[in-house]
Amino acid sequence: MEKETAPSAELAAAIAERVIGCAPVAVRRFTTGAQHYVFDVAFADRPSVVARIGGPSAHSLMAGALHLSGLLKPRGAPLPAILAEDVQAEFPWLLLERLPGTDLGACIDGLSDRQLDQIAARVAHAQAITAKTGSAGRYGYAARPEQAPYAAWSHVLAANLARSRERIAFAGLFDIGPVARAETALAALRDGIDQIAPTPFLHDTTTKNVIVTAEGVFSGIVDVDDLCFGDPRYAAALTLASLMGYGGPVGYVSAWSRHAGWPDDRLFRFYVAIFLLDLMSEHGHAFNGNERASTPEARASLLGAFEETIKLVRS
Repeated sequence: MEKETAPSAELAAAIAERVIGCAPVAVRRFTTGAQHYVFDVAFADRPSVVARIGGPSAHSLMAGALHLSGLLKPRGAPLPAILAEDVQAEFPWLLLERLPGTDLGACIDGLSDRQLDQIAARVAHAQAITAKTGSAGRYGYAARPEQAPYAAWSHVLAANLARSRERIAFAGLFDIGPVARAETALAALRDGIDQIAPTPFLHDTTTKNVIVTAEGVFSGIVDVDDLCFGDPRYAAALTLASLMGYGGPVGYVSAWSRHAGWPDDRLFRFYVAIFLLDLMSEHGHAFNGNERASTPEARASLLGAFEETIKLVRS
């Protein structure tokens, strides 16, 4: 039998059958997420489960997810229950409770302001829980505070911009000039940026990974492999960048910031500019098959949103 080169629906079915004790009737891969391979596994007479499977290099990420579930869920963070795991397998995996609903981004345009406000309040509460888990005085992405890779918050922002510069230059679909302008802004803002404490936060609670039911009710948060240590507004900035660049009710982020007590200042808008460049840098690259198609219209929307945002940073 030929060796699998990537996690498949057949592997997801086999994992679920081994754990649950009966064969699934359907397996469907989720079409969002650029990191792992995530499958909705349905049964005839019992609730669906989620098989979340990593590639051969994802062992540390899956181990991080296992650790953070144990850290955050007992504190009240709305994460799905882990039913079984093998983070040491060739393709490391978690079998998870299936939260009812879908990614916020799939339904956000049809939600009322009141529903969005309630969802934003729940996300802000989950972030507040995470913020209390403590840091080790270091910054950046890690499952454990002592593993955070940087000594200053500005180093995290610089690394993000450097990655965008490299990707944009390689793909050749955007001019590199906007990255240079953001790097100039970073130099001007650096002193204030490096006064920011390394607060732990869920960095990917965007229009993805926030699960909402068909009735518009918050269900929970998924795909927590690591945290970021720094300014927790960074996650809201990524969400706003996505809504500005690809369309959606930007008032959701205003509600989130209001519930969290966060200011919408020049620095926050600089974060948004960084993430607009990050979204631009994804164009022309393949990840795990779930990447968004690059079109002239999508590229123009992102570039327009960046120009609008960088003016607020430099004003």
